[in-house]
Amino acid sequence: MGKRITCINYHGIMNEDIPLNYDHAPVITKEDYEGRLARLLEAASQYSHLLIYADKEHFSNLEYITGYDPRYEECMLLLKKGSRPWLLVGNEGMGQSQCITIAHEKVLFQSLSPMGQGRGKSRQLAEILKDYGMDGSACVGVLGWKSFSEQETEMPEHMFEIPAYIIGALQKNGCGMENANWLMMDNHRGLRTVNDVKTLILSEIASTKASRKTWDFVRGLREGMREIEASQLFQIDGEPCPTYPNVCFYGKGILSPDYHRILKLGSPIAFGMGYRYAQIHRVGLYARSFEDLEEPYRDCMEELFATYFEAVAVWFEALGIGVTGGEVWSKVKNVIGSYEEFGIALNPGHLIHTEEWVNSPFVEDGTATLKSGMMIQCDFTARPASCMGLGVHMEDGLILADQRTRDEIRQLAPDSYRRMINRQRFMREVVGIRLQDEVLPTSDICGMMHPFFADLDCLVVRGKQEGDA
Repeated sequence: MGKRITCINYHGIMNEDIPLNYDHAPVITKEDYEGRLARLLEAASQYSHLLIYADKEHFSNLEYITGYDPRYEECMLLLKKGSRPWLLVGNEGMGQSQCITIAHEKVLFQSLSPMGQGRGKSRQLAEILKDYGMDGSACVGVLGWKSFSEQETEMPEHMFEIPAYIIGALQKNGCGMENANWLMMDNHRGLRTVNDVKTLILSEIASTKASRKTWDFVRGLREGMREIEASQLFQIDGEPCPTYPNVCFYGKGILSPDYHRILKLGSPIAFGMGYRYAQIHRVGLYARSFEDLEEPYRDCMEELFATYFEAVAVWFEALGIGVTGGEVWSKVKNVIGSYEEFGIALNPGHLIHTEEWVNSPFVEDGTATLKSGMMIQCDFTARPASCMGLGVHMEDGLILADQRTRDEIRQLAPDSYRRMINRQRFMREVVGIRLQDEVLPTSDICGMMHPFFADLDCLVVRGKQEGDA
């Protein structure tokens, strides 16, 4: 017999007495967007121009600068220091982009529209780009949604992920060009990896809402439910979700929810949802105890849960301003022994923004330091081969905030601040995870591991640690 979990009886979740008040949600103003644009252009001094591409799935770089995400078609933003930005939009974007407050010029480029819509009113892309100065004298920084490394190609700065017709138009004009996503998304320098106080507050609001809806979901589960029926328990509102809500009663992953699959006692389950700046997810067992599992899984799952929970606790305790992502990675490895053997296929956590995954500093020997203003997800699934496909996962969010940032949050959004301090206290005093002061959890179920989703009063806690009274 290996490690065993320690549980207490605990009813409910954190902060149930502090309602969400959307009147307290900060507004990103015209001046905020202008400041972001100025910082981007200052950081991009090696380029004469920037071209930001966006579509429904890959909108975050554009939305960060303009507040606009193209939900029905593609879009491009052309930037040059000292010049008015040009926003290239398709037919619907001419109207849909009216939310943009910064000064800009709209340019109709109908090839950005879906097939079958009118194409006769706009010029070819190469001509438009040339009119903005993107010619043989230009060096264009191209931003889509990811950068590449030397492991993937000999010249990662010349590897592009945006549509080929855009790269072709730049080449036709004789432009020099580089992948410039590092400006926004690099762990060391990216503008969207360190956030202002307004964005941090919005992440707390989004994560509070997502965690409460996830709790409503699991609390409403009943044996015999279909996945599609259970999915209605999320009661999702109209705020955009960065990923599809996931409901999986064993075996179909993100293809769920299914019309026919039924929830059974003793079966694995995965579920979760998120809003922009927030993602909540769980993988575990729909059971009342390990006795509800088939015999081969009982001891295996208890040891898995115990080791996993300790790894999560160590991950949280390792976080701090100035800590490198590689240090956190190594401390988790010290608990689990081997990422591969423990069944962790991805990083132990990552950065989040309006998209679910920006980048991850949590890599082996990673040198990127954690900074005040980062929004971070605890996010690693473990499925060791020894457990025959069963697994466990806890995903919740937090922000790193130095004393000055904490003071600003408390002044601007006292409810958000109080909820985060309550979570911090709960994780320290009830769960036994010693968070540093700058680590502020944004989820109302952060650190809460329920081993049995059919018995939500059973909560895993840390055993006594060295130095405890």
